Amino acid sequence: MRRLAYALLGAAIGVAIAWILFSANHALQSRGLPTFEWEAGPAVTAQTVAAPFDFRAAVRRVMPAVVSVDRLERFVNFWSDEVRVRPTGTGSGVIISKDGYILTNNHVVEDADVVQVRLPDKRVLDAKVVGTDPRSDLAVLKIDAPNLVPAVLGSSAALEVGEWVIAVGNPLGYDNTVSAGIVSNKGRTLALGGRTVLLDAIQTDAAINQGNSGGALANASGEVVGINSAIITPNGGNVGIGFAIPIDRAKRIVSDIVRFGRVRYGSLGVVVYPQEGLLAVPRVRRVIAQELGVEPPDHGLLIREAAGPGPFGPLDVLLEVDGKRMEEPTDLTVALADKRPGDTVRVRVWSKGKTQDLNVTLKDL
Repeated sequence: MRRLAYALLGAAIGVAIAWILFSANHALQSRGLPTFEWEAGPAVTAQTVAAPFDFRAAVRRVMPAVVSVDRLERFVNFWSDEVRVRPTGTGSGVIISKDGYILTNNHVVEDADVVQVRLPDKRVLDAKVVGTDPRSDLAVLKIDAPNLVPAVLGSSAALEVGEWVIAVGNPLGYDNTVSAGIVSNKGRTLALGGRTVLLDAIQTDAAINQGNSGGALANASGEVVGINSAIITPNGGNVGIGFAIPIDRAKRIVSDIVRFGRVRYGSLGVVVYPQEGLLAVPRVRRVIAQELGVEPPDHGLLIREAAGPGPFGPLDVLLEVDGKRMEEPTDLTVALADKRPGDTVRVRVWSKGKTQDLNVTLKDL
């Protein structure tokens, strides 16, 4: 009886609260005061929930074109003097033509004595290195084999931040692995050490690990939009910050390598000091002032060497290239990235106390 009484009391209280809320809302409306109303969203169906997460068609389209790439070195067996090979690294690659051209990263095949490719159908083939480009971290391989399925190349320019993408490759030796994520951002510039600079890189949170390098980043239609190349990580593993070389930039690299065996970059014919902010260092400024008898600018790229006769010399300072302010060495790389030998650029340079604007014809790097 006591439980029944509590139940009846609870019901009565609920009814009373509902009536109070209804009356208050009615009173507000009658006074012309604003009231809060929940905004009704579109009806959710099984299809709208499942569609963004179903990548089966995309995987079927891109998977046959993604291969594993093994870097091998030759060594002499101590006991038999027999020359053998052993693996020194592994990565991924993407078949881009029916006649066997494969796109991968330069760091995947760098310093290899032998390169082998493992196809999705388990065939293992020796590959020829057609050419490499350390600057963009891309390389082109060639294999001779029938029944190859090339990837469909999409447009990296058409990608949007927030768009779904999949990464396909050979992480940690697990062939044909797929992970999914989104385009986290676009247009990233990453200096990876040495001469390597990733330009206009696609940032993604799709899982990229060791061995994914050189593999495909594809959109939800299964079109390759990037070549996975690098990750930012505190521990060597994936933390959701990965980068791919945009396929639109890779197409130019491939074209040059297949045609010339290398990439033809336009160059000013100078070598600049690699340290960022060098002209803000008091000691550096004093040395230049003592050498030239005049204070240098407080920004720009300090020239270390200049090749042959030309408009530039050591201790000159590049201030602008085609109107782009020069602050760090990667600025010069970005400014000349799409230029060819023979193209003309407008350069603002400081030399021995004078600033001048020059039209400079680029050399073959």
